[in-house]
Amino acid sequence: MGGESFYIYVWAFTFVFSVFMMTIVPVVIMPLFNKYEPLPEGSLKEQIYELAGRLEFPLTKLFVMDGSKRSSHSNAFMFGFFKNKRIVLFDTLMEQVHDDQILAILEHELGHWKMGHTVTNFVISQLYTGASFYCFSLCFNSHELYRAFGFNDESRPVPTIIALLLFFQTIWAPIDKALSYIMTVFSRKCEFEADKFSVDLGMSQKLQSGLCKIHLENLGAMCPDPWYSTYHYSHPPLVERLSAMMAFDKKSK
Repeated sequence: MGGESFYIYVWAFTFVFSVFMMTIVPVVIMPLFNKYEPLPEGSLKEQIYELAGRLEFPLTKLFVMDGSKRSSHSNAFMFGFFKNKRIVLFDTLMEQVHDDQILAILEHELGHWKMGHTVTNFVISQLYTGASFYCFSLCFNSHELYRAFGFNDESRPVPTIIALLLFFQTIWAPIDKALSYIMTVFSRKCEFEADKFSVDLGMSQKLQSGLCKIHLENLGAMCPDPWYSTYHYSHPPLVERLSAMMAFDKKSK
């Protein structure tokens, strides 16, 4: 089915499925496992809406999630399409840091949105998926590949699942390592840019102190091996982020 262009249909399916899951997971699936409540009225809520308005972020709803139900890990995230954006704060985040530090952390997250990092990462992931399926289509009818693994009977088609496993575990594996590293480097670059976005809004000290608190609470590695973290960590280690923010502060003075 699909002929030689079957990879286009497979990629189109994964694209639609990705968008579908991005839509229903935070709205339908996650509420099945966690409780979402509107952020209580108060100065924090007012300041978040004021920040969203200042950055032209179309915030429509603001929730608190009972993340403490499963762990002490703290986080904040946003979701939604177009003019219907929502922000979710973990209750652990609100317990671990002060309101002004929460605002600084949200400025970092909104910086990702403002600079198009979220859309860019989604586009990159789709291009990566499309490229992998296209390369698979080039090897799908390669009898030499199958013979190398003992499938010598060319009269019997190799099951698609076997073909996929052989392709992704052999031919695509080294390519995947290289592309994953490039994507990690780009992700780290985005993190530094989002940090600078918060610094430029005058929240450098609050962001630094907030990040230190949540790293301590989450037992995060603050200064891992630089070679290991460069390849494996999509976020720069805390020490590198703090150093970069201090450098930004010096340049702005």
